[in-house]
Amino acid sequence: MVSLMKNLGVKKLFFRIKFCYLLVMIFVSCDIKNDVPNDIMSKEEMINFLFDINMINSSRGFKNDLGYNYFLINDSMLYNKHKIDCLKFYKSNKYYTKNPNMYIEIYDGVDKKIKMIRDSLNNVIN
Repeated sequence: MVSLMKNLGVKKLFFRIKFCYLLVMIFVSCDIKNDVPNDIMSKEEMINFLFDINMINSSRGFKNDLGYNYFLINDSMLYNKHKIDCLKFYKSNKYYTKNPNMYIEIYDGVDKKIKMIRDSLNNVIN
């Protein structure tokens, strides 16, 4: 009976240690960091880059009268235009996907640019 009580006391102590360790890990992992690393694109750069990607991808489904072939535009041309490389875009995309609120802001910016272009084209047509 005494060994059972000692064993029970050890189990309680072990449980308390595990519980404290778990609490510490939760508090450490929930450390909120709003610091944007230096090696990623800013939100505005991401908006401009993703806007260009969306415009090119959507243009590929149409044949234009001027004979431009949007299939010839490759990724390296976009990277050169925006003065980035694929690693910087990869890191930026990875960072912003881990921060969904920031990524939503970026796509809201892309959406605003698309609406602005659409409205300006509608004004020219009308």
